Amino acid sequence: MEKKDKIKMESKLKESEVRYRRLFESAHDGILILDSETGQITDVNPFLIKLLGYSKAEFLNKKLWEVGAFRNMKAAKDVFRILQKDGYVRYEDLPLETKNGESVAVEFVSNSYLAGGTLVIQCNIRDITVRKRIEQINESKRLLEEEKLKVESIADATHELRTPIAIIKGNVDLAMKNGKGKYLKSPEKALKAINYEIKHLSGILADLSLITSKAWELKNRLFYEKVKLKSLVRTIVSRCKALSYEKNISITSKKIPDVEILGDKRYLEKMLINLVKNSIVYGCKNGHTVIDAKQSKGFITINVTDDGIGIKEEDLPHVFERFYRADKYQKYGGNSIGLGLAIVKWVAEVHGGEVSVTSVKNKKERGSIFSVKLPIKTSK
Repeated sequence: MEKKDKIKMESKLKESEVRYRRLFESAHDGILILDSETGQITDVNPFLIKLLGYSKAEFLNKKLWEVGAFRNMKAAKDVFRILQKDGYVRYEDLPLETKNGESVAVEFVSNSYLAGGTLVIQCNIRDITVRKRIEQINESKRLLEEEKLKVESIADATHELRTPIAIIKGNVDLAMKNGKGKYLKSPEKALKAINYEIKHLSGILADLSLITSKAWELKNRLFYEKVKLKSLVRTIVSRCKALSYEKNISITSKKIPDVEILGDKRYLEKMLINLVKNSIVYGCKNGHTVIDAKQSKGFITINVTDDGIGIKEEDLPHVFERFYRADKYQKYGGNSIGLGLAIVKWVAEVHGGEVSVTSVKNKKERGSIFSVKLPIKTSK
């Protein structure tokens, strides 16, 4: 190699080293350079010195786990061995301690590479304290909003429970009064009315119990059997026609494959009834609800389609949440307490399936499609 080329190469190498040093010194992340054989710190940048409060002298020529900030680092020596072997280690959220005893959350990424023919280990340390605080604030907001919804929903549930109890009390009073009057009822009529309200109460309490109990407790109560889908849908259509009478909503089924699902018939029925009931509550007068199913490899997808009011885009991600009610203050919601679709989700998932919803709401068309995807099984 000519002297001129050699000088040129040395100049470029020097420029490269100067650029690296500038980046090293001005980086907004902490950087440690370790000896790959011993684990001793050979260099540290100003950002990390400022972040942790140790002087450069307190870092240099010490092993990583000998610096106070890293003493709480879980199995630091084992981590170093992994670094030596695999050349890479990452901690998403590592708590470090400053010299003053304050906790600092960092992202710790370490990898090894060759520098001038020598294997070195570089540790990049990013301060994520602010990011974690923002995440904690957002999580606190979410939990507060969830609590607010729960409180509102408990109040709604209390109101809904109070109504049938008041009706029962009224019927008992009317049946027990002596004499004649326009509003007096015979014991037989009063008992029929009371029986209806008790069934309504029982349904509310069953929904509350189902959705607030621990999933594993309820899962153990499921009785699995082979359920014929066609027969199940036929039962749903028959039962729900009484619910759709007032709005004159037609309920029909089509293209139901002749398949069997392994599951608890009571809960599968409850799941589909809740979907059809939802389509009636949010449906329009003289509208229609259609139940169909499509079979794919190992799965059956059951769709309940209506031509009702549709669902707002901002409500779509939340409709399967407990106590969530879209169009809460509108007349369509009836006296729902927001458990029906949460129950649908729970039943689908406990049977190894999943739920989804799409909605159309524009000038030309509107309505919703609720889908339940379930595995087709032949044995337990």
